[in-house]
Amino acid sequence: MAQLGPSEARHFANAFGGGVVCMDLDKTEDRFLLAGAADTTLALFDTHTGSEKAVTTMQPVFSLRRQTHPQAHKFMISSVAWYPVDTGLFVTGSHDCSVKVWDTNAVEEVVSFQLPKKVSAVAMSLVAVGHSLVAAGCEDTQLRLCDPTSGAVTHVFAGHRRPVWCVSWSTYSEYEVLSGDGGGQIRVWDMRRAGCRDVLDQHNTQQRPPRPASEEEPPMGGSPAKRARRGGGTGSMHTSASAPARLGSVSAAAATARMKESALRAHSGAVTCVLPCPDAVSLLSAGTDGQLRLWDAQRRYNKLVGYDRTHNRALRARQLAVTDDARAVFYPTGSSINVYEVESGRLLADMSGGHSESINCCAYNPALHELYSGANDHTVRVWSIGARAGDEPEGNPRRSSDG
Repeated sequence: MAQLGPSEARHFANAFGGGVVCMDLDKTEDRFLLAGAADTTLALFDTHTGSEKAVTTMQPVFSLRRQTHPQAHKFMISSVAWYPVDTGLFVTGSHDCSVKVWDTNAVEEVVSFQLPKKVSAVAMSLVAVGHSLVAAGCEDTQLRLCDPTSGAVTHVFAGHRRPVWCVSWSTYSEYEVLSGDGGGQIRVWDMRRAGCRDVLDQHNTQQRPPRPASEEEPPMGGSPAKRARRGGGTGSMHTSASAPARLGSVSAAAATARMKESALRAHSGAVTCVLPCPDAVSLLSAGTDGQLRLWDAQRRYNKLVGYDRTHNRALRARQLAVTDDARAVFYPTGSSINVYEVESGRLLADMSGGHSESINCCAYNPALHELYSGANDHTVRVWSIGARAGDEPEGNPRRSSDG
């Protein structure tokens, strides 16, 4: 983490007419950076452009906006995500209530999902091999899974009481997706089962053992014969007499469980980021309560790591970044970025001077040891994280649509 600060040799061209809200670096080559802005501009940059031996201005490979492209979003782009397998496809979400899947080479819309409310976040799983679903959070409090192959919404998860601000897929299970809302809740969902799998609780600091398989609830309450036997009788008169009490008991217990569940909070303010670490062991979350929290990703308890100077008054989701070895996290706060050691909470650096207004998003490039940030001052900046070994790769951008 030596030489932390704005890069003097590498710059991004000014391609935006509004605040840069979101970005994503592809995980296949660690090369192509997508960035979306409040003025509907969507731009793609090749970060391997130029050399560290000379001053380089990275021009966008393409840039599109509402005024120049008929398929562009009509309102602010709230979230972008690369297709994890290759850089031939990417996904965008917008306040025009749509999720779009794009062909990178043709810069054309492949499929579009029209949702009932503003889309606040989109995400794709980095570990999935059995599906290519897009998770989309909306301001109507529901989380949806969209299938680009069929063009249909396959899952709708209801449980949040406030608008969903951020979503992310688990890094240890391709079936689990997490969502954070404006009320401080972080919910864990499993696409193979109905209902919420878990709700993170900031006051839960104890390691919980895995739930035994024998305690799992049978789907749909089991067969009618098994439900009758659990009721305590086999005769029709006894069954009819006991069934209402049984159903009433189950209903009351479910209502109580839902009330307890709705009271759990991961943060005392809105959740601005849910970030599973690449090691699949830890999970980071941030909120407008000014807290950055570290969780056990599998047993989902608060690991009680303290991070100082985590001021956060964001009005929407704010992207954090973590190194590929999950040792350091980059936390935007105002116009600066704090760098923390994940496990200890120790402040490693305070990076400032790159932006004049609040930073909304950042992405770490492990190949070049650089950090990229986007802010309300309409710019994307490069931060030097350390000395690089050898020259950067040269050549033309390589974008493939092959699986």
